[in-house]
Amino acid sequence: MLRTFDIILITIMLAAATVTYKIKYDAEKQMADVRTLQRKINFEKDTITLLKADWSLLTQPNRLQKLVDVYQSELDLKPIDAHQIGSIEDIPERPADDIENIISSSDELLASIKKPDQIKTGSVGQGQ
Repeated sequence: MLRTFDIILITIMLAAATVTYKIKYDAEKQMADVRTLQRKINFEKDTITLLKADWSLLTQPNRLQKLVDVYQSELDLKPIDAHQIGSIEDIPERPADDIENIISSSDELLASIKKPDQIKTGSVGQGQ
């Protein structure tokens, strides 16, 4: 009887060791995945910072003015005059919808329908 009990305990200890090893292995793999994702995130953040720096360099007014001067014949750009810029008051108001015309046209459309539809839905009794 003692031998059977010892074998059961040894089996339980081996199973516990196997489960512990599996949990440790899975945790280490998850940590490696987290580190990989952190590296990728840091790389993307660095790329964004670099792209912002490039954008600010490319949109400097002095650089753009030099490009305009070089390509003036192809672009045919001209300075904006003050009278070309308007205000919100210069935009005309949208005319109000003539609600009576809309209602009368919908009444005419409804009057043109002579018979009710013949779709049987089962919700209303037929011939009652």
